[in-house]
Amino acid sequence: MQLDIINGSLLKQLLASGTACLSAHKAEVDALNVFPVPDGDTGTNMYLTFQSALREVTQNSSENINDILESAAYGALMGARGNSGVIISQFFRGFIKALPKGLKHISKLEIEKGLNGASTLCFQAVRQPVEGTILTVIKEIAKFATENLTKKSSLDLYIENIYQHANQVVAKTPEMLPVLKKAGVVDAGAQGLVYFFQGIVKHLRGEELPTDVLTPTKVMNQSPYRDSEMLGEEINFQYCTEFILKGKQLDLEYIKNSLSPHGDCLLVVGDENNVKIHLHTNNPGIILDFAVRLGNLSEIQIHNMVEQSQQRLAKMLVEGNSDREIGIVAVTAGDGLERIFHSLGVQSVVNGGQTMNPSIEDLTKAVSALPSSKVIILPNNSNIIMTANHVQDLTSKEVKVIPTQSTPEGLSAMMNFSDERSLEENATQMAEKCSNVITCEVTYAVREFQFGDRNIKQGDNIGLVNGEIVASGTTPEEVVEKVLNNVPEANSGLISIYYGNEVTATTAQELLNQLEDKFSQAEFELYYGGQPLYYYLLSIE
Repeated sequence: MQLDIINGSLLKQLLASGTACLSAHKAEVDALNVFPVPDGDTGTNMYLTFQSALREVTQNSSENINDILESAAYGALMGARGNSGVIISQFFRGFIKALPKGLKHISKLEIEKGLNGASTLCFQAVRQPVEGTILTVIKEIAKFATENLTKKSSLDLYIENIYQHANQVVAKTPEMLPVLKKAGVVDAGAQGLVYFFQGIVKHLRGEELPTDVLTPTKVMNQSPYRDSEMLGEEINFQYCTEFILKGKQLDLEYIKNSLSPHGDCLLVVGDENNVKIHLHTNNPGIILDFAVRLGNLSEIQIHNMVEQSQQRLAKMLVEGNSDREIGIVAVTAGDGLERIFHSLGVQSVVNGGQTMNPSIEDLTKAVSALPSSKVIILPNNSNIIMTANHVQDLTSKEVKVIPTQSTPEGLSAMMNFSDERSLEENATQMAEKCSNVITCEVTYAVREFQFGDRNIKQGDNIGLVNGEIVASGTTPEEVVEKVLNNVPEANSGLISIYYGNEVTATTAQELLNQLEDKFSQAEFELYYGGQPLYYYLLSIE
């Protein structure tokens, strides 16, 4: 295919092809994790983000370039998961912001402007940009697009050359980032973006790609904000009503003010053309009647929360927290850890963590569903912090994100929360205390690697301290002891052990007895965490 412009119809096809190509390679991108631990989720996060963008695009009947890209930007933002997903959402937003209004087609000039706009916004979104990552690829292809704009070539060749240059940059990422070179991998986010570009190029070449990329992907075992909607025994508003409103010059504040008297847990996010609305109400018909006067409705979902409450009542873990001034949302995986967080005062637990990060929409819904006007979020994973930081942009509530990088850090933060302190004071105190926690993890290797003079095979047990691999062994329990031997503070500190869903209570108790004999000056606590993938999580304070 040789062409000089891309119209709206072709743009939609290219977005679908790019997403399809990434879908086909997401497992490969997941495998490009720097450490050989089971937390490779970059490919999945990026795919789900692109899938969300594409879903919005396919529901937009407009052929206007700006409308299509606005839909993609909105979908990517709502579906963004992990750091890579957030960057992709900013890529779309930066691309569209750099273009003039009313575009009916894209030429080389718009590609160049869009890539440079995307580069600018992506770098602004990351507090401390690191070279050798997806950001470098975005920056370099924008620069390449500018340098080659005036050279004679068709648009499809121009795009293919940009793609080839992106490939070259990705290949160099290990030279830019030592941790990549040491692991023998390229940057996962950068490779994921290149696969998306590859799909675009393949379509331009006339190659066919799978068309099932919009098939819903199961991303969580349970509703990510189930407990936050059922905090009290009495449900004042029976129907959870959710839909997308499409229109022109939509006024989000007007919509919020009009709907707020009709229920609670109101969520109104989007832009002047696309708005996602979530509300608990006793009269969903009134809500839909109001909205349909403003535009077209899609993805309408109405759930009877009284029935849901009856089904879930046995699972309720916390009561009496709904009148607190400051609400708390925590991210974790494992039924035991969920119960512990609830017992410490967390009202809403969002299911997620390693291998599956919650989206911005998941976290925003959890925040919006709490009755408190001030909310603290505990991401408990370094790859969720950036996602959590974007929630403030999508809610009128005051939100503080405590940058907890692990579940033990999140638990320590909760132990230092007080209803007597202000939001600011709590945020400062919790962040300070959790930074003093030493996090230890025992899991298994997902690929072969060299550890000192020992060759670790896939499936071998390994131990980490604050993210660094320090031990390996034949059993998880052996690794726990080796890990603690690597931490001087373990000889006299408070050590909390959380055992996972693959460890029996008997095995965990036997381990505790051994450790108490070995580290006689330390104080131990043992809890069932139920977390997947990680046999043991330990915190040392």
